[in-house]
Amino acid sequence: MNVRRKFVLFVLLGITVAASVKADGLYTTRDFINPPMAWRPVPLWFWNNAAVEGSQLESELRNMIEQDRYGGCAILPFGESFRPSYLSEDYFSLYGRAVAKAQELGAQMSLYDEYGFPSGSMGAINGNGVTTFMNNHPGKTIKRLDKVEYALSPGRKFTLDLRTIPGTLMAVAGYSAVKKYSISLRPYIQNGVLTWTPPLSGEYGRWTLMVFTCVVDGDPNVDYLDADAVRLFVEDTHGQYYKHFPEAFGKTITSTFFDEPTLYRAQGRIWTDSFNEKFVERYGFQPDSLYPALWYDLGDQTPAARNMLFGLRAQLYAEGFMKTIADWATEHGILSTGHQDQEEIQNPTSVAGDLMLDGKYMTMPGIDKIGGGRPTENFYKVVSSSANNWDHPQVMSETYGAMGNISMELMYQVAIDQYTKGITNLIPHAVWYNDKNVTFLPELSWRNPLYNQGLRGFNTFLSRLRYVLARPSQHVADIAVLYPIHTLQAGHTLDGALGYYEGGVKVAGTDYDHISALLTDELGRDFTYLHPEVMDDRCSVDKDGILTMSNPINTEHFNTIILPGIKVISRSNLLKIEEAWKGGATVIFTTQLPKQSADPSATDEEIQAVVSRMLESETAVFVESPSASTLRAALAKSKVAADVSFQTSSHPFNYIHKVVEGRHVYYFGNIDGTQATCTIRLRENLSSAYWMDPRTGTVKQAELTQADGGTEVELTLLPSQSSFLIEGDAVEQNGGEAENPTTGYSYEIEMKVQVDRLSAGICFSGLDANNYNMWQINLEQPSNPRLRPHQWMNGSVSVLADISFGDKVRPSVGKAMTVRIVVLDESVAQTYIDGVLIDTRYGNFKYGKIGFREDHSDQYGQIEAARFDDICIRDGKGRVLYTQDFSSTNPFSSGVIQGGWLRVTGSMNGASYAWQQDYQQPTAIQTIHFTPKDRIYTLQGIPVARITSPGLYVVNGMKMAY
Repeated sequence: MNVRRKFVLFVLLGITVAASVKADGLYTTRDFINPPMAWRPVPLWFWNNAAVEGSQLESELRNMIEQDRYGGCAILPFGESFRPSYLSEDYFSLYGRAVAKAQELGAQMSLYDEYGFPSGSMGAINGNGVTTFMNNHPGKTIKRLDKVEYALSPGRKFTLDLRTIPGTLMAVAGYSAVKKYSISLRPYIQNGVLTWTPPLSGEYGRWTLMVFTCVVDGDPNVDYLDADAVRLFVEDTHGQYYKHFPEAFGKTITSTFFDEPTLYRAQGRIWTDSFNEKFVERYGFQPDSLYPALWYDLGDQTPAARNMLFGLRAQLYAEGFMKTIADWATEHGILSTGHQDQEEIQNPTSVAGDLMLDGKYMTMPGIDKIGGGRPTENFYKVVSSSANNWDHPQVMSETYGAMGNISMELMYQVAIDQYTKGITNLIPHAVWYNDKNVTFLPELSWRNPLYNQGLRGFNTFLSRLRYVLARPSQHVADIAVLYPIHTLQAGHTLDGALGYYEGGVKVAGTDYDHISALLTDELGRDFTYLHPEVMDDRCSVDKDGILTMSNPINTEHFNTIILPGIKVISRSNLLKIEEAWKGGATVIFTTQLPKQSADPSATDEEIQAVVSRMLESETAVFVESPSASTLRAALAKSKVAADVSFQTSSHPFNYIHKVVEGRHVYYFGNIDGTQATCTIRLRENLSSAYWMDPRTGTVKQAELTQADGGTEVELTLLPSQSSFLIEGDAVEQNGGEAENPTTGYSYEIEMKVQVDRLSAGICFSGLDANNYNMWQINLEQPSNPRLRPHQWMNGSVSVLADISFGDKVRPSVGKAMTVRIVVLDESVAQTYIDGVLIDTRYGNFKYGKIGFREDHSDQYGQIEAARFDDICIRDGKGRVLYTQDFSSTNPFSSGVIQGGWLRVTGSMNGASYAWQQDYQQPTAIQTIHFTPKDRIYTLQGIPVARITSPGLYVVNGMKMAY
């Protein structure tokens, strides 16, 4: 790493910001509680389908920073109606106002490199539809590999004028399907004409002549495989920003962001004219005879042939696009980040190429978590491991786009999942300039009543996560998982049955994403994927069998190696794994065993012999059907105590362990739907440590117990709650008070409930018919009564948990029970049944109407029915706000009064609701705690004043003395 690159890397990652870090680079309570601007999240800011106006953009940017607590923005021009023209002088004039305002506010900007997305066309897709890059640079856009086939008869001469076939000739080959054999026919070409007579021998059967050409596809994006073409794109985009704002680079503009390049374009057959030349440089021979392997079986040669061809394409893609941009960014004093399209495709060969390799050349590898039911969470570890492999301290995730109006609790849950799996910088998607024309919900700004109450606190939470985790550090994990890119490339073909958008081919036996989920989400074990290149170049084995990945910063040590669904492997990788096994490491094979060589220099028999030798011992095991139980048993064969282990009757937490300048930092998170308590055993012997809660800013001394040379601690976490455990001398106690400008109203709801049939649903926090919470007491299975919390948000329902009462309390059909829901600060709900605490959870529990909901069960073919009585609602000081005993009239919208109870019955045709009709807003509904010069906010999150007095109530949006 050269000096300039090292300086850029450490300064712009926010690591040496003087205002936020001690001289020794560790943590202070003051900066943890209120992280400085440099640690705040920087969202995408869509300038969407509108004529952007200078004063409005300045106002919006100020509100994003001062109200929402963002740390800046990445401006994304979007839509046909966006004005002014992209990259025009008027455009740069407005962009300059954003730069100036960000600089004034001490904020940062990320240079988003496209008009719309994906990156590479300068507006042709999701922009104005104009193919600007293609117009500027004909012939420099995406190219496609085409194949033409001719059926030949043995012994009969065939002549073909190759000049009649469009495109650059890449290969001409004869292919025998019977023998699975291919021969280059390039020697039979003279003056552009091929003349060849297939062998008459019957053992080859009929021959197929294949002509492979590289043609311009027509896709308007830059040729991602051609570094020279990408440099033209960079000059036309990034270079123009630098031309206009050179003084801002490295100061206000601190990174660049590319969006959704991919290899699935051109029908998944992206190629480039110089491919053969690059192939010869790398392997020393012409690849003509290998080209048929892109579609067909070449027998024993197939794994090696495909790995050479697809592997080179992945390398050209990573170097052509990612590296070219990263090199430019480094030269201009900023970081590079971004993400691929479709990272969650299990077989990335014709989508991301090699997803780990893509991150090699980025200073901040990235991924995105968006809507559509995509299982991106199973691939966070691929991208964070890429950063670990190639020593990049930060990992980015663009998150929440197109997920709809999700709950704040789901936002917390997703963030916790990401940061425990190695993400360090979550980029929220998105804030919209024109919030009345949002294409991809949610709109995450102060203007949105669904989020403005909690967004400031959420961004503070993200800032605390980044403050602690986004630093040069060593990731600690016992388990190395070999990234199965050789198996994926060997099993891939072009034009696969799944279609190019879905990756084309599902490679049999692939399970690495399943193994990832089992380890992190079921077993509480962290790990690092090792890329085959890194296994060869950066890993060594010591005398005790410890496999060490060596880097200047992130050096990791592994005592267990998992080969997930690996059928094809390089000899060098396997021999290094065997060396570790001989020294005592545990080796686990899952789903299928390695059988084939990824390189032509080794035979399949060599591979199989090594695997057989290892499986003769107790420290190597084949888990043919991996599950939580079978993988747990295999891991137990390791003789080394786990770095982190959980003793719990419920579910282990997700976690990550880092060492920052010699101090241990652990982050634990509960991404499940129920509260959990775990006894956590750490291999490290800690003399002191602090629990640091990133949601509340609370810092407290941890109670540690030394056991078996390590440390034990106990931790209870609510759903979507998390906590750091940081070694004591890493934390400087220098005060700090958490800002809490929107502390909510505390109240409790108590009533008698009797389930007459199946279930009873209690609605509360009802803002309107589409936004409320519903706690269902479910007695469908009398032996297993359950609490099932639900949330409706903009009409969409989520089941938050399914909580068995166990032996705590035994309600039954036809028997009255007392239900009490205690809400603290409109953000925490505690649920009691007959005085027994059943559940505690975070959420948005804004004071509102109550009601009841009864539906039906398709499984049991019955309708729900329940009755309710003696309702009492009190505020946090015990003052009665509402009572109802149904002794006379029914103040609810439906239901019937029977014997002093309100009875509500469901329907087989849909749910029945009984909503409170006599609801009144309490007089004082929000208490604000503050420090001098804090802002006062209305209930809509709008700042109304600055204060210096000791306290107040906000009543109907008006400030009053307290």
